[in-house]
Amino acid sequence: MEITAKQLQEKLNNNEKVIVEFWAEWCGPCKMMKPVFERVSQTNDTDIQMYTMNIEQNKDFAMSMGVKSIPTVKMFSGNDVVETHVGVLQEVHIKQLVKNLLLN
Repeated sequence: MEITAKQLQEKLNNNEKVIVEFWAEWCGPCKMMKPVFERVSQTNDTDIQMYTMNIEQNKDFAMSMGVKSIPTVKMFSGNDVVETHVGVLQEVHIKQLVKNLLLN
């Protein structure tokens, strides 16, 4: 599910646990990873929320989060970034991120 910077900021301000994949249409590796990330998101049965964010539509926010390369996955617990991964992640690794954030 795609999220905007404003929507994400509201979730973070509400102290929610969120995993976001930052991506762009022109990014080949992003095109490979996005469907996998979305599949994990759809089968995720925890309280962890998972979203994708197009950096082209949310440039200022992505820059403020230190996104310099994509795909980048950031894990948030409230307004705190608890983990960041740059590059393509396999399904098993994305599922592990959910488990890691549950423990945070």
